[in-house]
Amino acid sequence: MRLGPADLAPLRALVGDGALDYALVVAAFHFVNRVADLLQVDPEVPGLPWLRRVEAIRQPVVHMMSWLVGRMDLAPRPYTRSFDDALALLPAGVDRAAFAPLAPRPQLVEAIALAADERERRSSLDAALLARVDATVAAALPASVEEARGLHARPGDPVEAFAFVGTRYAQRTTAAMIDALRDAGFDDLRLLDLAIAVADANQWERLRRLTGLPAASFAPS
Repeated sequence: MRLGPADLAPLRALVGDGALDYALVVAAFHFVNRVADLLQVDPEVPGLPWLRRVEAIRQPVVHMMSWLVGRMDLAPRPYTRSFDDALALLPAGVDRAAFAPLAPRPQLVEAIALAADERERRSSLDAALLARVDATVAAALPASVEEARGLHARPGDPVEAFAFVGTRYAQRTTAAMIDALRDAGFDDLRLLDLAIAVADANQWERLRRLTGLPAASFAPS
């Protein structure tokens, strides 16, 4: 849904600026889930369904995993960069003043800067294609419950169809959609980078909208 700062307000009333951390976590889940759904990754680790049916094996494995997790240091690490330090990580030409809503949590600025750097230096997709993915995702975000349910006409272009479905209901990605991308010249690497681009655009748009950043402030593409 097209969330906005008002949707974060009740959480702010409870945890203050910590609500920004929750927004980042929500955005990150949008990223991870979409990569998995778009590439049709099986949610089950091989062997686990069988393991769950064998009680004599399941119980010792659960106890062993609990023992291991209980000895991990999962405490949050203090973030040491200042807001100005985090702003300095953004690409040249970005309007840093637009990031004022994130001043209480400079780690969000660094997360955006890292996403931008990753796409610029690592993606096999060119800037024009990444920008098209970003635009398709922004337009496809459901504005109502009805738009998040059922079936809707999707763009005829295979890239834009992939981004549209990946935004509204990524779990409905089909093998035919993947085949259409392959016919358009996408090999395995470009398919992976396209799925990452769609997931990243979804992450960015939701974080941007929830935290109140203007649309023109910066998109990591």
